Amino acid sequence: MDIYETPLPGIGVRYEFQAEGGDHVGVVVRRDGKRDIALYDREDPDSCRGTVELSEGDASKVAELLGGTNITARLDSLRHMVEGLAIEWVTMPQSGGLTDSTIGAGRIRTETSASVVAVIRGSTGIPGPEPDFILKAGDTVLVMGGTEAVRQATAILAG
Repeated sequence: MDIYETPLPGIGVRYEFQAEGGDHVGVVVRRDGKRDIALYDREDPDSCRGTVELSEGDASKVAELLGGTNITARLDSLRHMVEGLAIEWVTMPQSGGLTDSTIGAGRIRTETSASVVAVIRGSTGIPGPEPDFILKAGDTVLVMGGTEAVRQATAILAG
């Protein structure tokens, strides 16, 4: 199944796909956390038959009903199947740690052997940030490595 992604400046992102039953479905993920689900007319894909607005909580409930918890459980299971692999999401503090410093300044890879795999800043994901990347308060940093290495890297990042 192909999923098409369309940025909606100032609003969020629209994802669309063709369901196996033939329906054209769209989901708008808004910057404010709300979601809109749209079902398009089969005869005219530019015409919307109806929409449903979901709060973040509603979207979580629907995801759970559609098997989201199964996906999370499978990911957790996979993580446990790869012995020694640890993954941690670290939110950068307002001050301290490596906030307003480069990743390289923390010498995370050298000192701990863990890796900074990605940074999420606002609604933008930055995969494989370079050592000269400056971390800002509120950034979410994805760290991977051995359990102890990730614990040490988290301490360096968050202070």
